[in-house]
Amino acid sequence: MKQIIIKILFLVVVMVSVNDGLILSNHYNKCSELNNFRLGNDNLLSDNFNVIQNKTSAIITNNSGIMSDGQHIVDALKNTRGVFLIKIFSPEHGFRGDDNDTDHLDDATGIPVVTLYGNKKKPTKSELSDVDVIVYDIQDVGARFYTYINTMYYCMEAAIENNKKFVICDRPIIPNPEYIDGFMLDNDVKSFVGLLDIPISYGLTIGELANYINQTEFNGKCDLFISKMSGYTRDMEYNNLGIKWKNPSPSMLYPSTAVTYSGTCLLEGTNFAEGRGTDKPFEYVGAPYCDGDLLKNEMDKFGFKGVEFESIEFTPTSITSPSNPPKFVGKKCEGIYIKITDKKLAEPVKIGIALLITLNKNFPQFKIRNDKFLDKLSGTKKLRTMIENNTDFETIVSTYSIPLEKYKVAIQPYLIY
Repeated sequence: MKQIIIKILFLVVVMVSVNDGLILSNHYNKCSELNNFRLGNDNLLSDNFNVIQNKTSAIITNNSGIMSDGQHIVDALKNTRGVFLIKIFSPEHGFRGDDNDTDHLDDATGIPVVTLYGNKKKPTKSELSDVDVIVYDIQDVGARFYTYINTMYYCMEAAIENNKKFVICDRPIIPNPEYIDGFMLDNDVKSFVGLLDIPISYGLTIGELANYINQTEFNGKCDLFISKMSGYTRDMEYNNLGIKWKNPSPSMLYPSTAVTYSGTCLLEGTNFAEGRGTDKPFEYVGAPYCDGDLLKNEMDKFGFKGVEFESIEFTPTSITSPSNPPKFVGKKCEGIYIKITDKKLAEPVKIGIALLITLNKNFPQFKIRNDKFLDKLSGTKKLRTMIENNTDFETIVSTYSIPLEKYKVAIQPYLIY
């Protein structure tokens, strides 16, 4: 009996040691990532400083332009000798994330801010006449309809037209970098939420995307410099990199928001709430006419991996961003919490498509907007048409599989990491 007890104790000690070893290993892996990792903006002010030294610079950024030490890149540039930052170009939602889309002087720095949202999408010749270098530094979320990449496109075009150098401060991909999914863009639905012929979830860092755009859209004419990240690989988890989180847009509250966004943003083209005005926008979805338990049960039938669906209730509140007001403010909604448990297995775009199919099938009050905004978001008229015709999930997904595989091959020469 004593020998059996000793053996059991020995096994317990071994198991605890192994478990502690795994915990320590994970801890050291995180520490290693933190110690070796540097953002593109960090490297711009160190290894790549000659690119901007003694030149007049303009920067396209917002409140997500944070360096590894938590300092905003505008403050770092302003306080660095040999840098002449004379202008800030602001995208949708403004430089400070306050939806100020008017030209103004920044209160904190005194630097002129020129808006690139609304009627004017790119800098004019006169606005670039005193600029040598244009710098871009905004945290991306890897979704085609997130408008900052279209601002980047127009600014690259302006750089070509005005013979200016264009510098990208590269940043990590928040969703799974290997996840590429969704319809490619059809020309007849091009808009500011769908400008580039890439999938909804395109699997590139902002620097890699700029390389791809430069060759496929501009025939390499842009004088492009990528200030690369160092110590970064595609298998790194964004949350382990120690980057201070600043919302890139008002409802992009957490890194987890960016993971579900590529699928649930499709709901903007419908009368079903995508979760703005809740604690978890784009993760909580619902409507007053929804039965949360029914929706959860129907979504479970698809057998998606890396995600759990939880039946929830929520009441959206108003938010400070007037450009994207929440639906059903003050009204009790039922719906689901799309809880990603493993983003390497989750397929958010397919989840979004499955949601549209399920809502159309089970809730008579569900409607796709008459203005065809869903076409612009999905990049095609096909998705809306197939949903309205009750086309099954597998058929819908199969319609974009061949173009998607071609895209995956096409981007390989432009990968940096």
